[in-house]
Amino acid sequence: MVALRHGIILQDAGVDVVLLNVDYKSEWCEYEGHKIPVLGQNGKMLEGRFDKVVATMWPTVSFLENYPNIGQRYYLVQNFETDFYEPGDILKIRANSKYSPIVPVKFITISKWCQEWLQERFGHETLYAPNGIDQSTFPHLKRDFSGKIRILIEGDCGVYYKNVDESFRITNALNPEKFEVWYMSYSAEPKSWYRVDKFLHQVPYEKVSEVYAQCHILLKTSFLESFSYPPLEMMATGGYAVVVPNDGNREYLRDNENCLLYPLGETQKAIEAIHKICVDESLRKRLYEGGLQTAKARDWEKIQGEILELYLEENRD
Repeated sequence: MVALRHGIILQDAGVDVVLLNVDYKSEWCEYEGHKIPVLGQNGKMLEGRFDKVVATMWPTVSFLENYPNIGQRYYLVQNFETDFYEPGDILKIRANSKYSPIVPVKFITISKWCQEWLQERFGHETLYAPNGIDQSTFPHLKRDFSGKIRILIEGDCGVYYKNVDESFRITNALNPEKFEVWYMSYSAEPKSWYRVDKFLHQVPYEKVSEVYAQCHILLKTSFLESFSYPPLEMMATGGYAVVVPNDGNREYLRDNENCLLYPLGETQKAIEAIHKICVDESLRKRLYEGGLQTAKARDWEKIQGEILELYLEENRD
């Protein structure tokens, strides 16, 4: 979605934008009221020059390396994709190799954490522009804590670094008479031992804000993220977040100012944080106001100029 957002910002600025997909299933991509043509990546079926090409995940870097008629090559790095795979997986080595491509590439990122390790580990001076949120799609409202409290868990439990098991070790320990648990996952099904009152599967992104709005607290326990959107989205709707800090959320999360943080693995502290939000009205007021301010500062309209600068400034070494 971030790559698509960059695409429509460029399109609005008068740039001809095309998506190079890994398959041939679509000819057009419609997103946020925009329509972008789609081509397959097979170099044998393409002919012509691209002024700029942006790789968006490690397998797409191969196109930068193999297609000759490109003016400027970019790699939009949104995570340390090497750690998507566990030790022993050949894909871990292949992902890591793409941070040292065989052709000149300009590295850009939406995460200050990514900017740091790209410099320290690979020697790349990396351009940065912050991630944003479309506030119009995440209207806010104050939560009523007088009745049963609804906890939202989000993430694919089949992906180890999402650490969803820890979320359920926390919510399984909560009083089911006082707390209801919703689980939202696009790919994975809940495990048999999870206590889930409502499972939300493959919710379209345009409906996600409605899910947030129906919940009081988001519990997010991932330990690897380049930029973690769910806490920011929950804040934008006026909800609360209890979160494990990681390199991808420290950029905007502030403990006791816009969320409550707890250390990875210390589930009792997470339980205490949930209860604290439920009983402390002054804390809720502070987190509510801090969360809304954080979301407003990240509105795409405020940062789209920084996005354009990544791609349109000419002759940058």
